[in-house]
Amino acid sequence: MLTDAEKLWQVWGQAGSLYDFWAASKNINYYLLFVLYALDGQEIMTQKKICTFTGLTKQTVNNVIRSLKKEGYVILSPGSGDKREKQVSLTEKGESYSRKLLDPLQELEHRVLQIMGNDRVQQMVDSIALYNTILEKEMTRKLEEDRNYTLMTECRNSPDI
Repeated sequence: MLTDAEKLWQVWGQAGSLYDFWAASKNINYYLLFVLYALDGQEIMTQKKICTFTGLTKQTVNNVIRSLKKEGYVILSPGSGDKREKQVSLTEKGESYSRKLLDPLQELEHRVLQIMGNDRVQQMVDSIALYNTILEKEMTRKLEEDRNYTLMTECRNSPDI
């Protein structure tokens, strides 16, 4: 019998698999789909913001952005603050490419959310947000606890000078 945590992993994994299936049906990879989703309708996005939005690693986002740039789908421009941080935006060609991929998916998502109903959707969003907030707090606490334990163990095991 699955624990609640295992059930959660299972449904998140299934959602990820569905998006992966959609991406594969459009002859793109999952990561490209998520980066395009992050860029969709956004005025200013940096690679760091894309990482936060998608949960993808910096290296993965960088690889996707490089391939999009090579195809002429995005342009990189200097950031307003840190000049090393580049702003990523879709070109006209990129916007057209993105719309071709995202419009049918977003129509599908919209239909699913309508079927679910506003109350269930809001409850799902609120529940996941609460889970993430508590998980982050508990992970931080546990990591601090482990770090303190490691530091105490190192102190006990180091020779007296």
